[in-house]
Amino acid sequence: MKRNKANSLSVFLVSRGFDPFAFSVMAFSFVVGLVLVLFIGPGAAVSPNVIAKAEVGAVADTDVVAERDVSYVDENATALRFEAEERLVLPIFVVDAKVGEGAMERFRSFQDLVLSLSSKPYAADSLYYQVQSQIPGVLAKKDVTRLAAYPLKSQAFANADAVLRRVFEEGVAALPATGLERYNPDYFELRRWSAGRLGEEEVPAARLSTMKTVGAAIENEVLARRLSRPLDELVILLAKAFVAENAFFDADQSQQRLDAVRLQVAPVFRTISRGDHIIRKGFVVTNADWLRLQAALAANSHADWGKLAGEAGLFALFFGLVLVLLGPEVAGVTLDRRSLSISVGSAICIFAAVLVMSRFMRFSDPLYLAMFLPAALATLLLAILVGQRFALLYGISISLFVLLAANFDARVFALVIISSGAGAFVVRKAYSRIDLVRAGAVLALIEGAAAVVLAAPGSHGLLGLLVPAGAGSVNGFLCGVLSLALLPIIEQAMNAPTRFRLMELSDLNAPILKRLLTVAPGTYSHSITVAHLAESACREIGADPLLARVGAYYHDIGKIDQPEYFAENQAGYNKHDEINPRLSVTVIRSHVKLGVEKTRSLGLPEEVISIVGEHHGTSKIAWFYNQALKDDPDAKSEDYSYPGQTPSSREAAVVMLADTVEAASRTLKRPTISRLEEFIKELVMEKVRQGQLDHSDLTFKDIETIRGSFARILAGHFHSRIEYPRMKEGQR
Repeated sequence: MKRNKANSLSVFLVSRGFDPFAFSVMAFSFVVGLVLVLFIGPGAAVSPNVIAKAEVGAVADTDVVAERDVSYVDENATALRFEAEERLVLPIFVVDAKVGEGAMERFRSFQDLVLSLSSKPYAADSLYYQVQSQIPGVLAKKDVTRLAAYPLKSQAFANADAVLRRVFEEGVAALPATGLERYNPDYFELRRWSAGRLGEEEVPAARLSTMKTVGAAIENEVLARRLSRPLDELVILLAKAFVAENAFFDADQSQQRLDAVRLQVAPVFRTISRGDHIIRKGFVVTNADWLRLQAALAANSHADWGKLAGEAGLFALFFGLVLVLLGPEVAGVTLDRRSLSISVGSAICIFAAVLVMSRFMRFSDPLYLAMFLPAALATLLLAILVGQRFALLYGISISLFVLLAANFDARVFALVIISSGAGAFVVRKAYSRIDLVRAGAVLALIEGAAAVVLAAPGSHGLLGLLVPAGAGSVNGFLCGVLSLALLPIIEQAMNAPTRFRLMELSDLNAPILKRLLTVAPGTYSHSITVAHLAESACREIGADPLLARVGAYYHDIGKIDQPEYFAENQAGYNKHDEINPRLSVTVIRSHVKLGVEKTRSLGLPEEVISIVGEHHGTSKIAWFYNQALKDDPDAKSEDYSYPGQTPSSREAAVVMLADTVEAASRTLKRPTISRLEEFIKELVMEKVRQGQLDHSDLTFKDIETIRGSFARILAGHFHSRIEYPRMKEGQR
């Protein structure tokens, strides 16, 4: 049941354009990378045994250095920040309009009573007692008597009424004995209802009156009215007698505002960077040092989940970006299983190496971490195995992961991306293995120079530049030398058609090719000419000319066991004259299958084997089919066609066309240029009409270019020699 489900999943993925193997590899690499980030990345902040070596006030007997970045909350600084933010919160005072209205009603009642009593012939004592009986305790006897005797009592009351209303509008605060210590002492917030709306106003503490200061406020208000001497005194006397507190501290709303501010205040975070000295040997341990040490030790006992989540998220983001960069749409190549495995394996190894070195190794300068990485080696090999464009994008990809693993050190990132880019660049014109040594020398110069530039800002003297220069140079040179040692192993393991291996396979002194020359000289000559045609055409259309040349050398290797059955090896005697067409075509067709078997037994790359197996496609062997029709009109064309598959690459298609054109051109007798071009066009277009090139990715522009290349080469091959004067016929 499990196997059926797995098969169903594979079919589902394939039906939607997914390669199950590639999908599995990428999923596996994502999980492995995520595990590395979560379990290797954090590490210990400091060694746990340092707690016994540090004591506040004592001289430290050892250095305590942070092994990784640590972020912690500074409790003291946070408390100070909370206190500061609290002291910026304004206490809320709410004006109670009813208090002012009540005081004003009482004032007007007093006004009406005094004015009424003053109009009657009461003695001073009687008038005072009348007032006390109705509104007691407002004014002293002398003040009541004075007010009653004053001729402009109405003006005094009118002005006192205006002053009181003004004071109540400004507010008279009732300050509590306790509770304001945590708030801003300089400003209050005064809230009052007006026309059905609650208004808020920030009032300086000096402007808000209290019962202790309201007298001065009343005096200032009366002074501003410029009243005469007796009148102003009575106005002040009346206003002070009826003033009351009407603004009261709202403890609940003020506390809510205080709580809201506390929630918004961010704690004070401190950071201890990797490599920082928390405690220095020979120095007195201060309280601040001790707090930093405790924070680092606390980081050992628990994971920083926020940081881990952030790094995991960045890893996922970088992983997605890398999938885009290395996808066929951007990189221009679809990796086979071998190349995919090497690419993913190299990336995981480099990522793990950086994480391990970042955690367990201590460098005087983090830049040295990049000098231990074989980034240039990885891109150099991939440039040879896959292509330069892919290798450059791969270098950018591993640089992103190194950036994450190296705690976002920009200089490490820069050195890795420079060295990896250089690794992909230096082998662009390498065609022999000794060129890899020269590439290593160039890498040494580039990495050494880059290390000097990146190390210069923090270097101390000449030695501070020589060490990174030497380390970078050694890294670059070793990458070149190691590529020389590793490439043959990888070539054999992957059976990869690298340019170096193809150059070796193109050696005509190979035993199998020398045997072909001996037993089938016509086939050998034909193969050499086909190789010349195919290589030239592939170079002009941007395909791989070296792969086409090797494929052409081996494309007819299947004829080596029965060479006499093929026209190019026959000298006046045709063995097919003695056998029927059905048997003849069986022998002819078999050379494709035999060629595939021989090239596979020789261990040739699959790309070369494909050219051998596809160089005839599914073409019909016309001559024998026509002969068969004479004997049997019902003969099937499928029985007289090659059973292979049509060319699946541009190189295989070019070899097919070159093979067809070269073989057919042998029938021409002293052809002209125009006749040759028309002949080649007819042969090529016949292959197009038969659908032999449908899966080769050749464009019509490519086909036109190929025809022109074939015509130029064959024209040179068939041209007549110029007959010079005095040259006899026999001297030609």
